[in-house]
Amino acid sequence: MSRRKKFSGAQLRALRKESGYTQEELALRVGISRETVSAIENEKPETMSAIGVEVISKWWSVCRQKASEQTRESFFSTVMEYFGFNHS
Repeated sequence: MSRRKKFSGAQLRALRKESGYTQEELALRVGISRETVSAIENEKPETMSAIGVEVISKWWSVCRQKASEQTRESFFSTVMEYFGFNHS
């Protein structure tokens, strides 16, 4: 039984859009293809199961400065759940 919750492609898309990046711009900054960004955002099963923590970390690093406080808190909550931590 896995305790990990998968990352939401919709949440990652919203983070990218709120930060003002196109898929191509984000892909260049993260080091993946634009097609991979699209597959992640559309939650393609084969891509979602292969997505690494490194990609999520880079995605966050690129977008966090431009994200709202609410988005940052929501993303932090998702990360905590992903790694099985409870927070208050």
